Amino acid sequence: MTIPTLSELYNSILTDLRNRLSIRFIVGKVVISAFAAVQAAKLKIIYLMGAYIFKNIFIDTAESETVGGSLERFGRVKLGREPFAASAGEYTLDVTGTIGATIAPNTTFKSGDSSTSPDKLFILDTLFTFTATTGTISIRSLDLGPDAKLEINDQLQVTAPIANVDSFGSIASVDVAPTEAESFEDYRNAVLQAYQFEPQGGAKTDYRLWAQDAAGVFNSFPYVTDGEPGKINLFIEATKADSTDGKGTPPQAILDAVEVVVEYDPDTTKPDSERGRRPMGTFEIYYLAITPIAVDVEILNLSDVSLLSTIESAIESFLLTVRPFVDGADNPNLRNKDKLYAADIVDIVRSITSTSATFDNVVMEVDSNILQLYQFTDGDIPFINSVTNVTS
Repeated sequence: MTIPTLSELYNSILTDLRNRLSIRFIVGKVVISAFAAVQAAKLKIIYLMGAYIFKNIFIDTAESETVGGSLERFGRVKLGREPFAASAGEYTLDVTGTIGATIAPNTTFKSGDSSTSPDKLFILDTLFTFTATTGTISIRSLDLGPDAKLEINDQLQVTAPIANVDSFGSIASVDVAPTEAESFEDYRNAVLQAYQFEPQGGAKTDYRLWAQDAAGVFNSFPYVTDGEPGKINLFIEATKADSTDGKGTPPQAILDAVEVVVEYDPDTTKPDSERGRRPMGTFEIYYLAITPIAVDVEILNLSDVSLLSTIESAIESFLLTVRPFVDGADNPNLRNKDKLYAADIVDIVRSITSTSATFDNVVMEVDSNILQLYQFTDGDIPFINSVTNVTS
């Protein structure tokens, strides 16, 4: 929708008034100019409101309800849920003490300096009594999101001494992985997929839609296991914030969450008879993490090295579009989405340097091998590892 400028509206109104009132010249006609200016401002507001309404009748341009948009409304209709909120991690903690000693509810523990997330607080919700000199308790983080995540063997210390209980404990297992709040763009992508993918009772698109019901999932790639009818490999890519490495590798807790939603619809508004998902004929599903593959770029004799960071950011954004092709789920017109060409990288470098800088050549390395083309299959996805300038 095209929105006229304030000046265009003002001149249009002024011209209409002159024609309507048969006035050839407006010199000295201050009232007419002032009236035109006021009406132009009012029309501008109406145009802006109309453009905002127009923008929010389409999913791909809708904004959040927090700013008056309609994105979440589309999501509630099609996905049946709001954007995932940030969640707290839940863990099993190994503790030691004397038989009969107790750890009271609301006891807090603090993660040590060498832990994955130092100086974070965790709380015990229920009373624990030692029946042996060792035991396990369930704790949860008081902070939401992966900034307070822990890994196995991380050390925690009780914030206040407890009689006959060792002050230190170590994480035995991650029961619920903390997840970042779902971004509106990730939520929009999930809603778009729900509209674009037609449910088919167990086709590859269904597995993609089902996986989106687990918090922290960015993408999924379902394949039939080679030589094993009735068995499926479902590769899961986590969001950057919720991955274990910042490159999309999901923690085991997200894989477990995907397994739950693939087996059983989490929508509690449906009757139980409509919530089962796994189709007949599927005997086993392997829930697998994607494998990030490093992409390194060497630019020969770049004249302006200050452009390296911009080039790296552009390549990083481009690599998000390079993903394994899933036959039967992806658009056949995007058959080459799984291929990374050295020429693609050259085009990005050329578009950024333009006429402001020069370079002699670009070398692309995938998994430490110099290549002109690499095809990402199954659960392999690319990430930019380095962009460097090489002088000769």
